[in-house]
Amino acid sequence: MRWYEAFAGSADYRAAILNSIKIGVPAASLATVLGTLAALAVVRGKLPGRRLVGALIIAPLVLPQIILAIGLFPVMIRLGLIGTYPAILLGHTVVCMPLVFITVSSSLRSYAPTFELAAMTLGANPWNTFRFVTLPMIKPGVIVGFIFAFTFSFDELILAMFLTSPATRTVPRLLWEQLNFQMTPVIAAATVVLLVLTMGLLLVAALTERHTRAGRRTEG
Repeated sequence: MRWYEAFAGSADYRAAILNSIKIGVPAASLATVLGTLAALAVVRGKLPGRRLVGALIIAPLVLPQIILAIGLFPVMIRLGLIGTYPAILLGHTVVCMPLVFITVSSSLRSYAPTFELAAMTLGANPWNTFRFVTLPMIKPGVIVGFIFAFTFSFDELILAMFLTSPATRTVPRLLWEQLNFQMTPVIAAATVVLLVLTMGLLLVAALTERHTRAGRRTEG
């Protein structure tokens, strides 16, 4: 266990984990808000060309991350943000938003829009309709989307290599640097810890989805 002790006592790893959390939580939160709004607009809205809009939203998830990184790099340089937290935060938000969009869109399609129409017919304004009718129905999708977004941000490497600096480097970038310059068993220990953390988050997402499906069968 001494390699795990070395991992826990490493100032570099502690700083990288803190950076990953400081980037992952805001990026996942922002992606959750934007992805949920986008899903509402595409699934419940009357936008022309909704399929095209949905495809454009999902595009960052489909495109190779190296292309996104190369595209974002000069933009961040022009904005003077390269190597800062906002740079990697915006980059992760772009690639995480499609995950939330997919999960929330799936939740919206599992319920008929007549629930919202009934609430508005009874006098509820759009905000109250969303707060008391739509949000409770799509809450599992929002939670699962947030978990997916945070997990993706926490494990993302390519954008981190282009947009972070030594002061803002994340755990995947630190692992990459040590694999190239300082190969030690601590890397294996760090990888195991990150793998357990990632699997734990995905397990929570799976249990949330399973609980939601069980609830729908009970209601049916």
